Amino acid sequence: MQGLLSDIPLLGALELIHATRQTGVLEVQTEVPYTVAFVGGEIVSGGIVDWIGLDALYASPLLAEVGSFAFERRAVTGRALGAFNHVMSDWARTTDEWKEICAVIGSPSRYYRGAEPLFDLEGGRSVRAVAREAEVPVVQVAQFVVKARREGRLEARDRFEWFRLRLQAVPGRSGRLPEPMPPLGHLVDRGEITLREARARLLGELRTGLRFPGSGWVWRDLVWEVQQDMESATPR
Repeated sequence: MQGLLSDIPLLGALELIHATRQTGVLEVQTEVPYTVAFVGGEIVSGGIVDWIGLDALYASPLLAEVGSFAFERRAVTGRALGAFNHVMSDWARTTDEWKEICAVIGSPSRYYRGAEPLFDLEGGRSVRAVAREAEVPVVQVAQFVVKARREGRLEARDRFEWFRLRLQAVPGRSGRLPEPMPPLGHLVDRGEITLREARARLLGELRTGLRFPGSGWVWRDLVWEVQQDMESATPR
């Protein structure tokens, strides 16, 4: 089974796989590519590239209208993440929550600082870093930051978790690679590249095949940030 999201809503495809008790993997190609694995029609796993689990699945764009999907029957193992209707209900609810959250915080990669546990370091910390240390879902920490920011207890910093990444070096005419590129954050701090340019270039490399540990959550956060940039630039 395959099709275009403009012709067949993804919800319909998911429900059909469940109703016919299929086992296999649904691959969705949209602004953020992701997979959903089924065993006997029940969802057992899913996520964005190498970011896998409920946190990742619920951050995947459920209501995407542009792109394509393809379901491949293959051997899959695992236990259901929950009753299908319950998982779908939570996914839809969290999709709405993420839209509201990112309108306030930008994305979980952004740094915040204030007199709150785990955010009280001099340079602040990202939502993702705090979620990892506290071992709680990213969305829960993001909800806390939204409330704390509105109450003036946390302030946004112009730094992002993905600042530590480096763009790929491009070989010169001799075919030799130049010196390793500095981290993206250094390029932005030195004014060699704007924040928007850094996002666009990193996102472009991901779309053309760049992969590294954490590429899934980086891809998700970059798209959220680009969407917020576009919305803030749109006349109201």
